Amino acid sequence: MKVGSVVRGSAVSRVVATFVLVCCSACGGQTETAASDGPADDGVAATAATAPASIDEVTGGPIEPELVGAGVISTPDGNQTFPAEDPRTGDLWISVYSDDFDEQTIMVSRRTASGWSMPEVAPFSGRWGDRAPRFDPGGTTLYFTSNRPRSPEAEPGDMNIWRVVRAGDTWSAPELVPGAVNSPARDIHMAVTDSGLWFASAREGGFGRSDVYRVSRSDPGFAFHLPAPVNDSLSQPDVWVSADESWMILVITDHPSGHGGDDLYVLRRDGDGWTSAVNAGPRVNSPDYEYGPTLSRDGQHILFASHRGENANVYRVPVAELRALIR
Repeated sequence: MKVGSVVRGSAVSRVVATFVLVCCSACGGQTETAASDGPADDGVAATAATAPASIDEVTGGPIEPELVGAGVISTPDGNQTFPAEDPRTGDLWISVYSDDFDEQTIMVSRRTASGWSMPEVAPFSGRWGDRAPRFDPGGTTLYFTSNRPRSPEAEPGDMNIWRVVRAGDTWSAPELVPGAVNSPARDIHMAVTDSGLWFASAREGGFGRSDVYRVSRSDPGFAFHLPAPVNDSLSQPDVWVSADESWMILVITDHPSGHGGDDLYVLRRDGDGWTSAVNAGPRVNSPDYEYGPTLSRDGQHILFASHRGENANVYRVPVAELRALIR
């Protein structure tokens, strides 16, 4: 799917109107290709093509992704992307856009006894292009990607990673993540572990269009560029990593072994490195785009966005099925 280039005018009002309509009836930046810009033309050779198995071969049966919050979270209108469950409350945070992938709005749906509430615009979102809300394991800090100006004097447009800190039931004002996370290039899509901040960046020195980097939470002044097989000449625009950093789900764009667009791949820690990336298979990965993996609050499912069908919606698959690929 080629994302449109229409700049958001009143995107927030359009998003809210869409959700009101669906719920009533049912009860930038640069143009991107889904989560990334597509593959680079040169660099080191792709190494993940050695993926040894599909998910059906390993599990002995099909995985059918489950649509999350049909008619409330996932709707036939608009695009719902980058899901993340709050580790403390279980509320579901998503990003929503109409036309321009870089002009998204972060919204939150409350978990109630009767199901998901209608999503509302997050208190710090709605003016700039904000997406990919990601919590630290304890739920104290929420990280997100935004094209908002770095300072009051700056112009919007450059994608950077920001954070807000929880204070009771409220959130602090957004601040640019300090240290080596942000660069003069495009820095996007944080994954937070017990000890590290993982993200994708188009900064100089990478192999492809977007590569994965890690910054230590205790010493955030240096960004470590992951070697192969994590990074290669393709684009790795998004990643989820377990809290103990023992396994990851890597998003790779237009991989030769993929099913089209962005696909989810699974890797396991192997000493100081990582095993080859294994494609999650044709039921998890469609001919369109899959990205934005995060862990559910109970640790039993991986949530992700998929563009299968007319638009992007939120799906989930069991963690156990994906981990079976890398045992």
